[in-house]
Formats: sequence, structure tokens, C-alpha cells
Amino acid sequence: MKTLIKLLFPVVLIILGISGNSYSQWSADSTVNLSICDVTGEQVLPKIARTSDGGCYIGWFDNRSSGYAVYLQRLNASGVKQFAADGLLISNNSQSSSLVDWDLITDDSNNCVLAFTDTRAGTSINPYAYRISPTGVFLWGANGVTLSDSAGTYQANPKIAKTSDGNFVIAWIWSSTPNKVAIQKLSPTGTKLYGSSPYKLAALAGENFTFPALAPSDNGAVILLWSTYTGSFLVAANYKLYATKFVDPATPLWTNPRDTVYSLGKVNGFFVPKILQDGSNGAFFVWQDDRSSVNVMTSYVQHFSSTGVKLFPVNGSSVSTTAGMNTLDAGIAYMPSTQETYTIYKQSNSGQTQMGVFVQKFSANGTRQWTDNGKPIIPLTSLFSTVNQQCVTKDTAVVFLYNEALIGNTNKLYAFRMNRAGDYVWSGSGRKGLAVSSSSKSKFTYEIIPQSGASIVTWSDGRIDGGVYAQDITLNGTLGIITGLGNPAVETPGEFTLMQNYPNPFNPSTNISYRISKNSFVSLKIYDASGKEVSALVNSEQASGIYNINFNASTFASGVYYYKLTAGDFSDVKAMVLIK
Repeated sequence: MKTLIKLLFPVVLIILGISGNSYSQWSADSTVNLSICDVTGEQVLPKIARTSDGGCYIGWFDNRSSGYAVYLQRLNASGVKQFAADGLLISNNSQSSSLVDWDLITDDSNNCVLAFTDTRAGTSINPYAYRISPTGVFLWGANGVTLSDSAGTYQANPKIAKTSDGNFVIAWIWSSTPNKVAIQKLSPTGTKLYGSSPYKLAALAGENFTFPALAPSDNGAVILLWSTYTGSFLVAANYKLYATKFVDPATPLWTNPRDTVYSLGKVNGFFVPKILQDGSNGAFFVWQDDRSSVNVMTSYVQHFSSTGVKLFPVNGSSVSTTAGMNTLDAGIAYMPSTQETYTIYKQSNSGQTQMGVFVQKFSANGTRQWTDNGKPIIPLTSLFSTVNQQCVTKDTAVVFLYNEALIGNTNKLYAFRMNRAGDYVWSGSGRKGLAVSSSSKSKFTYEIIPQSGASIVTWSDGRIDGGVYAQDITLNGTLGIITGLGNPAVETPGEFTLMQNYPNPFNPSTNISYRISKNSFVSLKIYDASGKEVSALVNSEQASGIYNINFNASTFASGVYYYKLTAGDFSDVKAMVLIK
């Protein structure tokens, strides 16, 4: 046993060396949060994707050197960085001075797949894709995969979906006359399955296509949403939203060549519609329009089944019918077990001199459940605004997040949890909700994802000169590490996982969490730096589930210790530091 542990020590030390800041972890202080990267220059446009071990990847654009580069960080469930402290450099190829949107997802092996644009091939931005392993290996080569064979064409906003058969579909804007949507499929090895040139979704006469978005479906297919308009981008006319499902875009599986999500025009050209997979191989679509031509924008939601059937009314269900009010930038989440859809949106009067935060719930057929006027979280008030409202569901819980932007003041992030009846679940968080980031500096684009027992949010923050920060929010309404990871009888994890202890360093006690995917004989033991066993925390049969064990080291000396989990054929070792 002693020899085995010593052989494992170098692996653990290598992991610690890669991280550069192994002691970083989720903060319980909303004024501090977890700094993903805040070095000289600005770090912007963060994206986040979860991993199966309760952690996540976070990527961003970074101009710490000349021009913008792309960086990536991986966090474990405790918020400990797994790459270098200031991120893993993905690409420092030449970049445009103005950035466009991009995308980041994870696959079934916890690899990270990124798609972004740069000007390495010339003056026009072109899209590229990378696949990075959990240990930071560039699986598609140091310079990724070149998605386009037309360096002189301006190509923006790549979006990714992983297919059920393990491939990756990427769609982006192909600027031409008229604009088109370009589509490429990559194999797990990075081979371009549609050939060297991407497939181009052709517009109808006079139509421009823009803002593609993707959601995975069944049998290797994906669902594509995109906008179409005539006229100029600034003064869009005949605005529509189209969707189609395909394995090969040349042979769509829904209405040929496309199905109409929205056809009534009157949409601001700058608005980017949203797509959300529904867990049953269908998709939700979210947008806002002024279909009644009253200079008021209203947010709408539509739901298509896997076969392309409209489950909500034609042209969507509005989040509110309050006359004379804008309902803007709706965030959406779906609860598959109840077939309910939740939204959070900003409401304002027509002059946008008063604003508030509202939420709404839809039934399976798109009927509003929280009155036709929605449920006010923050009623209309002056000197108040919000930005980029979002929400996520976990089991039968729904967590809402918004960015409070007080006019003439600063930005703060708040979250609140509701049950299906619309009642607040977290007590003591006040009218605004739980303060997720109460730093007095401005907040920019952010994203939130659900995790086991928590949600994770990342954003770009101006507290120094523009950095990327992140915070976990437990389902109990607290910040910081999760100390009770659920009831094993209720939640069954998909794999064996040993998580990093929290806190680390610690004095005198720390929590060790792990996941068991099937009934197993479990051993959890502590070893000192010499490899000597000093404590046996678990040595018994355990059912599948998620467990949290407290280790009290009040009788031990300061130093590095190791904890080893063995469950069936699974075994893993991690390091922790006791400081007295």
C-alpha cells in the first residue's frame, strides 16, 4: 500500500503544478467571488459549460498582450483551477479590434469544444474550432480546425452543438449578397464531414439570413434557428424566424426547406433570438417583437417538438399582455418533469423611464400561469434597470438571475429561487434576492448553468480593469462550497468521482465529497506525506449516490495529506493541506 501511494504522489503533484493556484475555491463572500482571471488588460465575453464531475470550463477573450487572445480555465466542483492560474492559452492568432460572439460546449468525455473567429487568414474574420481535453491537450492540433475555405469572406458568430452520435455541428453567419448561414460538421477527430467548404443555407429571393443558433436532437440530428429579413440590417423589414432539423442540411427533416417560428415582422435587427433544448429532442425559441406596431417590444416563446410540431400558439406565447409595456430580453428555462417553462424578463414603460423585474410560467401548451401580467419581483421603479436576465432549473427548483444596473450607479448580480407555485424558497435574501456579486463595479455579459446541488455563473467584471469572475449558488441559497450534496436515494450520479476537499488549506476540519454510480464497497482513507495510513473515514458497502464526509484533523500536525477513494474498480487520490 505504501508503495502504491508513493507512485500516485507524482501525478497529484503534477496536477497541483498545472493549476498554479490550487487553493482557489468557491467564495462564500459576494464582495469577493472567484477570480477566474483579472490580469492587466481586459478579459471579456466569458462562456461557460459544465462537466460531469460538478465542475465547468470557462473561456474568454483576453488582451493582456497585444490584441485579443482566447484563454480557457477548468474548475473542479470545489472551484479549484485545474489549468494555469490565469488560464490556458488556446489561441493568440491575430484578432479583429472588435469582437463578435462565439461558443463553447463540453462533450461526453468532458473535453471542451470551442468555436471562435480571428483574422489569421487575412483581414476578414474566419471561424476556427478547437477541442481541449480535461488535462489541457489540444486534440485537434495546436491551431485547431479551419472551418472555412474562403478567407476573404466575413464570417461571424459561430455556434456549436454536439450530436447524439458524437459529432459536432457548427453554424455561423456567411456575409454575402444576400447573407447566408454556413454549416460544417466535424467528427470526433476533427475531420470535416461536409467537405472542405461548408454547406451554405441559401436564402429565398431578397432575404438575408443571420444569427444562427443550434440545439442537439435525436439520431445525430440538430435543430437550427436563424433570423431572416429584407432591407438593411439597421432597418430590418419582413423579419421572420426560421427553424429546421437535419442530419445533413441539404435534406431537412422538417418542412422543406424550413419551418416558420415567427412571421409577423417588426423586430429590431440587433436582437439575437435564443434557442434552448428541451431534453426531449425538441427546442424552445425566444425573441421579442412589435407585431402590433405600437412602438412597444414584447418577448415571446415558442416550443417545437422533435418532429417539428408547434406546441405553443402560432407565432408564440407572450410573457405578458400588459398594455403599453415593453417586456424585454427574456431568459428561459424548462422543467422536463412537469413540462413547465419559466421566464424572467425586464419590464418597462414605453419611454423606458421606469423598469422592473418580472417572471412568468407557461404550461405545456404555452398558457400563462402567473396571470397574464406576470409576477413582479421588483415592481416598476425609476433609476433602475436590469441586463441579461437568465434562469435555470434543477429537478423541480427554478433559480432566476439578473444584473441590477442602477442608473448613475453600479451593477450587482442577484439570484432568487422559486417553487412551482411562484413562492420564494430562500429566506432572508430580501426583496432583491440573494446577492451573488455585490462588488460595486460594472458587470458585463454573463452566463449561468445548473449543476448538482448548485448553479454556476460567470461574468466579465470591471472591479479592476476588466476581468472574468465566477460564483456558485447552492440550491439552499448560499454561496461557497456545497456541504450537503443531496440524498443518495434521490440523486444518482452518472460516474464515480472524487472531488477536491473544501476548504483547502484547512484547519482543523475539511469536507470530502464523492460520487458513487452503483452499489459498491467503499474505502476512503487518509495518508500522510510518507504514505502512511493515518485515518479510515469510510470502509463499508454504500448505495449509489453523492456523499459528503467531514475529516477533523485537530490531532494531526500541519502538512500535506492525501485522501484515497476506492469503490469497486475505481480508485483516485487527491492532496490537501493542513495549516495550523
